[in-house]
Amino acid sequence: MRALRLAPVVLLAIVGIALSGPAGTTTSAGAAPKAGPFAYSIELNADIDPATQKWIHKALGEAKSKHATVVIIRIDTPGGLDSSMRSIIKDILAAPMPVIAYVYPNGSRAASAGMYITQAADVAAMAPQTNIGSATPIDSNGGDIKGTLGRKILNDSVAYVRALASSHGRNANVAAQMVTKAINLPASQALKVHLVDVIADNQQQLLQKLDGFQVKGPKAQTLHTAGIPVVKRDMPFQYDLLELLVNPTIAYLLLTAGFLGIAFEFFSPGMVAPGVLGGIALLLGFYGTAQLPVNAVGVLLFVVAIVLFVLELKIGGHAVFAVGGIASLIASGLLLFNTGNGAFSVDVPVVIVAAGILGGLTMFAVSKAVAARHGPVSTGWEEMVGREGVVRVPLEPLGQIFVQGALWRAKLADPDAAPPPVGDRVRVDSVDGLTLSVTPLGAATDREESPAWQ
Repeated sequence: MRALRLAPVVLLAIVGIALSGPAGTTTSAGAAPKAGPFAYSIELNADIDPATQKWIHKALGEAKSKHATVVIIRIDTPGGLDSSMRSIIKDILAAPMPVIAYVYPNGSRAASAGMYITQAADVAAMAPQTNIGSATPIDSNGGDIKGTLGRKILNDSVAYVRALASSHGRNANVAAQMVTKAINLPASQALKVHLVDVIADNQQQLLQKLDGFQVKGPKAQTLHTAGIPVVKRDMPFQYDLLELLVNPTIAYLLLTAGFLGIAFEFFSPGMVAPGVLGGIALLLGFYGTAQLPVNAVGVLLFVVAIVLFVLELKIGGHAVFAVGGIASLIASGLLLFNTGNGAFSVDVPVVIVAAGILGGLTMFAVSKAVAARHGPVSTGWEEMVGREGVVRVPLEPLGQIFVQGALWRAKLADPDAAPPPVGDRVRVDSVDGLTLSVTPLGAATDREESPAWQ
């Protein structure tokens, strides 16, 4: 148990060492220069969700407290939640120092929400082999949002990105087309149409090219960044863990597994482990769910599914309750989270498999319970009647027989019968206190005479 308690500490220590950063012109995380200007480089290499929003908020606060000259946000994201994106943008706009959004390293992208964040920054930069765009709002299933609601959301998004781009002197028309037409541009074309301000191979080259750059907008100023050191800050383990918990599929699986564990403990008390693990899974699932936008209908369907499974276990319903529970659980998984992003939603196959497993286990448990209820009573001394054993001490008139894994005192049911020799088989006819009345059956086999476990 002590080793298990120490495991997370050891893991955190390993992660801390891994995040210490390479030697060279990039300073290790948190080791800001004692004096002079420096750039604070923040990693944003994940979906835009509550975890990354909390991380960027914290990291920008650290940069402010350390009096960083500029902040570089290294972006590689497929997009994410609109609510988290807007919170990040508010933090960028509120930061006292200039913020540089840098799509980096090569092969990265600033798609969807990442495009908005890039346009919100005081400087928009890209590595040569990166791309930006594809920012059309979509629903939780990845489809277009139809009707009046769709037009409202689209118009709001267009106005938002236009304001962000134009306030920093960039091409608002191209930014708007990334929303209305979902266009996507490589770095070279993005620079050509003035959607971004600079292309650089790495952070040191970026800072060199930005020396003398005129920042436009509320933080208008001239940058002096040539040769300043870079303090690298990667996302810590606690935010990686939160990133996992706020994944809709993981949150749904934790809720389902938690319910299954607690139900198993409730109907089979004394196992302990299923209840403890189920409780932990439920708490983690509730925490992850609380960070995400949820639909009331999805929550209600999840509760209905739990009630139906419990009814099946308690009173049985010829699988009707279990089938209804499976259907409710599937519908709950599909409707539970209202992320507004098809790439950030519950995986349909996972929902179906999880609901099927839970329903199958419920029906299996019910079938076993029904079989037990219709089976013969086998408790107390009645369990011994009809069992066969092997004579160990001659019955003259009292002896001992080996039956049901134990030695019992025994006597012959017919006092006039010849006592069977040691090793012969006998059948239990009745029980009188702790004495069995038996009838001889003949010689025992070698297996019966010498059980393998003895």
